[in-house]
Amino acid sequence: MKHIREVTSRFRLIWSLAALVVLLGALSVTPVRADPGCETGCWDWNQAKGCVNCQECCVASGTYSCHQVNDPVCGILPD
Repeated sequence: MKHIREVTSRFRLIWSLAALVVLLGALSVTPVRADPGCETGCWDWNQAKGCVNCQECCVASGTYSCHQVNDPVCGILPD
């Protein structure tokens, strides 16, 4: 039993480094979710006018950008 403890403690650093390398390798090949395309949604709505601030947000090459769109009914689901 003492011999097993000596062996495991002797190689503990090596096993920890090997585990770290495996985890970093798995992290480096994990795909990043960046769906290309645009989505439109209402950011500000009131009862009198409906959607008063409709924004279209797009993702392209890891860059996220939004701009205002003139659409009074955007983001409102039909009844």
